[in-house]
Amino acid sequence: MTGTALDRILGALTAAQGQHRPIALGWATVELDRAAAELAAELGLVAGAFRPAADSIVLGARCRVTDGVLPGGMPLAILEPLTEGRLAAALARRGEGPSVTWARSLDTPSPRSTSMQPGPFGPERLQPGGPPQGPFLLLIEDGPGTIHT
Repeated sequence: MTGTALDRILGALTAAQGQHRPIALGWATVELDRAAAELAAELGLVAGAFRPAADSIVLGARCRVTDGVLPGGMPLAILEPLTEGRLAAALARRGEGPSVTWARSLDTPSPRSTSMQPGPFGPERLQPGGPPQGPFLLLIEDGPGTIHT
């Protein structure tokens, strides 16, 4: 990892501050077990802190999540490609590191918005207009199964 993981995560959170309030951050990796062990060690967590979570269909990713490790008690997710989708493309172009921010949706979906799909924090949709290689902003709608942080 270039720079400390925590520095990169905090930088991504700062960059994500804007029209949406982040509720979680995602770290892209090519190997979940290795990334979980490295991030847990660097963040002072127990080795099994990252638990399996629902896949992100929008990103084509397998996910693991740990709660309350980021500022404000925000969760951190690690994501590994499950398909040759958005996350795989982001890893090929940008490498491992922070690449996804989840935020509460404050607006009505535009006609360009992707449809709601299952994700680790509840139904999610991709914010349109972002770069195809990420970082990605996934919007969470209020509703059943949504984690409120």
